[in-house]
Amino acid sequence: MRDIASSVSTKPQDSGLAGTRSVPPAYDTVSAVRSLLGAATAAGADSEQLARDAQLPGWAFNAHGKMLPSRYSMRLYELAEHALSDPDFGLSLVEHHRVGDLDLFDYLFSTAATLREGLKVAGRYLHLITTCNRRQVEEETDRETTYSYRHAEPGGRGEELCLQFNVAVLYARARASTGKNITPVRVAFAQRPPRSHKRLIEVLGTRNVDFGAPATTFTFGSRDLDLPMRGADPVLARILNRYAASLPLPPPVTWIEYFRQVLAQELEGGRPSLTAIANRMALSPRTLQRHLAERGTTWRGELDAARRRVAAQARRSGSLGAANLTRQLGYSDPRAASRYLRHLDQS
Repeated sequence: MRDIASSVSTKPQDSGLAGTRSVPPAYDTVSAVRSLLGAATAAGADSEQLARDAQLPGWAFNAHGKMLPSRYSMRLYELAEHALSDPDFGLSLVEHHRVGDLDLFDYLFSTAATLREGLKVAGRYLHLITTCNRRQVEEETDRETTYSYRHAEPGGRGEELCLQFNVAVLYARARASTGKNITPVRVAFAQRPPRSHKRLIEVLGTRNVDFGAPATTFTFGSRDLDLPMRGADPVLARILNRYAASLPLPPPVTWIEYFRQVLAQELEGGRPSLTAIANRMALSPRTLQRHLAERGTTWRGELDAARRRVAAQARRSGSLGAANLTRQLGYSDPRAASRYLRHLDQS
């Protein structure tokens, strides 16, 4: 196993972040990591050896409600695939997943009124189990809805296995929760085609599976989304939703989100300078501009977008006077702020 472990990268995946001081890494809850380790053990892997090779901290086995950097999960996926010689390990995990493995998150989904509502609430509170994955609606019509999964820290075999599991377990949960044999309208993965995707077709129940897509997406038919959930419980669902909403939000998980949060804070304080934001992010102004360019944007573009958001919110609420709005737009002269607002009206 030591030879296997040495063949798997021990470095955290490249997240495209500007250094460890700029933004926290993505995290998974300890319960999610334990669930992954338990499923690998049930499939025949040596749990103690996997934990050692993944360098899991000892406290993680007894902690509740704690979070670990996502690199541990990604490494566990890779190590388990090697240990079990199973290129479909992400799919094999599905048969070992049990409702309750992910604590509150599982019951938020299963107590919803319909599958559509279950997916909505699960997407809203996905951060309860991970800040590494993002799920959102890509396209919605009367006939179908397409969702996407994206990783905050993309790259590596661990991500590919994780995304396969995420899609497959979602459909398994949908079938179990509705009592219907729900299959995807289509699925697309943001990875290269494997040598064989026979198992993937069997697990998902469809041949409409593509690879090399810009993002991992999966599509539900509207009739399936409107199916009632067998465990629907409106009273319990309201209680669970209120409790989930009271829990603190995790830190931002991508560099651009962190930058925009810092920009918003500087704008609110009336100091939206490139140098000030670069200093807060432990970067030089030139490096900050380079990172923005790598993400297809610019300092001026981001500042203008942030000002537009402030102006739009102020107009909707009518809560800011001229002096405060001038300050929050980052201007010292009210006339400059007025010119900017006129420009918005004309654009």
